[in-house]
Amino acid sequence: MRVIKVENCRVEAAYCNLRCPYCTHLEMESHELSVDEIASKLNGCEAVYIGGAEPTIHRDLKDLVEKLAEKGVKVTLKTSGFNPKAVEEVLNFVDMVVLEIKGDFDDLKKLSTLIGLSEERAKKYIENFFKTLEAVRKSGKKIRIWARMIENYLDAETLERVMSRVGRVDEILVYQYLSKPEWDKKVEYLSPPSFEEVVKAGKVAKKFANRVIVIAGGRRFEVD
Repeated sequence: MRVIKVENCRVEAAYCNLRCPYCTHLEMESHELSVDEIASKLNGCEAVYIGGAEPTIHRDLKDLVEKLAEKGVKVTLKTSGFNPKAVEEVLNFVDMVVLEIKGDFDDLKKLSTLIGLSEERAKKYIENFFKTLEAVRKSGKKIRIWARMIENYLDAETLERVMSRVGRVDEILVYQYLSKPEWDKKVEYLSPPSFEEVVKAGKVAKKFANRVIVIAGGRRFEVD
């Protein structure tokens, strides 16, 4: 598997089939590690988070999560949802799937800007996202939605509209763009919403999940 890094019980996979302009992973150096090498670096971990750019494009993902599951490791997989078949193949070996909402599903123009692909590909992303969501739901695995709040692209109103289509999930992470510099690249035409707007989005998210985590203004907290 091509990885950016493996440390602190996290695997950051390289490469992605989206081209989100704010993504920091696409510019990072990566190197090839075998499944055994990755598993060795994760020795002692009771839980492992596999994310990065996009782990599901790697053919040996299943081998990795299966090996971890055999050791009793709880695996969380983060994905855009663009590869439903790849996600289905690993569901028996993961405990939670984190699906990232990339933007407004009702505005293909804005969504295509945020994923760096054509409107036609944006439409395909939405279709595959819901296929992935359905597969995870049927499996009974936990679902966390990851929503990056960006001014004029994803706000409280948009989040409510999208989540009305997604339905109820276990957890939602509402994140303010640029709140953690290591998670985002600054883009000239994208701006973070105000702290108040993110808190508002967090309260909206509470309608759709028992647990809502907000990261904004240098703070991390849960919505009551």
